[in-house]
Amino acid sequence: MAGGVLTRDQLVTEICDVVGKSGSGSAVSGNSLTSRVQIYLNNAQRRLARYWNWQELITRTDTADTVLGVKSYPMETGTNNLGLYRTKDIISITLIDGANSRTLKRLSTKAFFRRFPRPENYATARPWVYIRYGNTLEFFQIPNDVYLLQILWSRWPIDFSTGTQTSELENKDELLITAGVLETYLALEEYQDASTWMARLKGQLEDASGVDGDSDMEWTALPFSTGPDIMSGTPWTEPGGAFSDPLYGYPD
Repeated sequence: MAGGVLTRDQLVTEICDVVGKSGSGSAVSGNSLTSRVQIYLNNAQRRLARYWNWQELITRTDTADTVLGVKSYPMETGTNNLGLYRTKDIISITLIDGANSRTLKRLSTKAFFRRFPRPENYATARPWVYIRYGNTLEFFQIPNDVYLLQILWSRWPIDFSTGTQTSELENKDELLITAGVLETYLALEEYQDASTWMARLKGQLEDASGVDGDSDMEWTALPFSTGPDIMSGTPWTEPGGAFSDPLYGYPD
């Protein structure tokens, strides 16, 4: 069974019952409480998605391609887009090139632009690094050919928009009710009740995330080092100060 069991209208009714309010009552704005709780329910679903990359929201695409000489790619829409949608996190990108296939390394934008302020200064080649800024992915080195990309990514769940709609989140209706009650109490400025339901939500999230992880995952420790980060005797010749940097040894 995929997704939740309770529909949006059923979840809204449960939330109104818990907070002891009539769904037909009017909020301060004059709108019915039911219409406001529908908004709070979407807020609750996003709160759950922010907390964890739930397995049912992890997707893999095998149809994205690089373009010769192009470094930047919109993830969702636009020229050379990668075909993703409601993208939350990029988990991994594998460049498929037969025996030369490789999993690309992700760098932070700060680390990337510190080391490679102008990627166009380098020869095109098979990419080995990527960064994300906004809804754009950028690759280095700039591709020298068309390469198939295998992208593993997590997405945001679809917002509730109809009364009969169920959540994409599997077996988490009780979390949606708890989070929806929390959001409703916060909106009503009933903070004592909100703190009680926040504690309850934290416990439910710990339980749910504890059974959602990869059972075969392997922890790998990084090697211990007491040496300095900069290993080059002439760090001014390259941005990263490491022998592995493509600019190492180049003159100014």
